[in-house]
Amino acid sequence: MRTSDAIDQLSKALSAAQGEMKNATLNKVNPHFKSKYADLAGIRDTVIPALAKHGLAVMQGTDTTDTGLVVVTRLSHISGQWIESRFPIAFDKPQAMGSAYTYARRYSLSAMCCISAEEDDDANAANEKPVMPSVGGTVGASKAANRSTYAGFVKTIRQANSIKALADWYKANVTEIDNLPPDWIDELRVEYTDRKSELEKALAA
Repeated sequence: MRTSDAIDQLSKALSAAQGEMKNATLNKVNPHFKSKYADLAGIRDTVIPALAKHGLAVMQGTDTTDTGLVVVTRLSHISGQWIESRFPIAFDKPQAMGSAYTYARRYSLSAMCCISAEEDDDANAANEKPVMPSVGGTVGASKAANRSTYAGFVKTIRQANSIKALADWYKANVTEIDNLPPDWIDELRVEYTDRKSELEKALAA
């Protein structure tokens, strides 16, 4: 996360605003995991009134980096102070890009305001054991296998102990990753980027 040189006034205002916020109403259902979440409009309805009341504004847009496209979320105070986060998204297919853009805006805004906007499964999905689909299996079984495979990928990424291990994992599984639903692929990209950043910071320390 990036910030202006000083954020004392912003922090005071954000603290007051968060004291008036509630968690967003879970008004949508994830078709893959059947879990509830709040859409972007619901999150905005939850946080914008309190932010505006205390002199805070949210700006979201896109920017390009050496590694691809990112959604930039900036929380700005009337003093000129600001904090900013960046969320990587896919940009190879227009439809996938639109979905990833909305996804990134939802997660970034709720994280910036520190509110809950989805059901907490206590990391159960990430702890599921990967199951490969069997030849001739049913559609339902295939979907269940894909979900388990995805959950296994998330777990592997989070437990990777080196940047090389991450790269080797991706090379070994790229074909199977590409066969997952587009929004799952976007989420894996985020997990991958976050873990890589953590490992890079550990090396620099």
